[in-house]
Amino acid sequence: MMLYYIYPKLVSKNYRCSWFGHQYVLTQKVNAHFQEFECKYCKSQVTNDSCGKKIILTEELKEINKTLHYLHIRNEFVNHFYNRQKNRVTN
Repeated sequence: MMLYYIYPKLVSKNYRCSWFGHQYVLTQKVNAHFQEFECKYCKSQVTNDSCGKKIILTEELKEINKTLHYLHIRNEFVNHFYNRQKNRVTN
């Protein structure tokens, strides 16, 4: 009788994650400090917080990461362009 109650839990979609833990794959590198990850098996999405711990990715955190990524790309572009112009003037 006990096996009847345990069996449906074993067939669930993410039984592997509940037994062995999640296996996260990097989906997006926001900048040097923040990344977004997704589990290969249960498709749960996480990101890391300011301390480096993984937390569940909410809609608010997705927007924050998108903004951080945009600012990072813009900053790299401006620095690259500015350094290029600066080198031309000194040469």
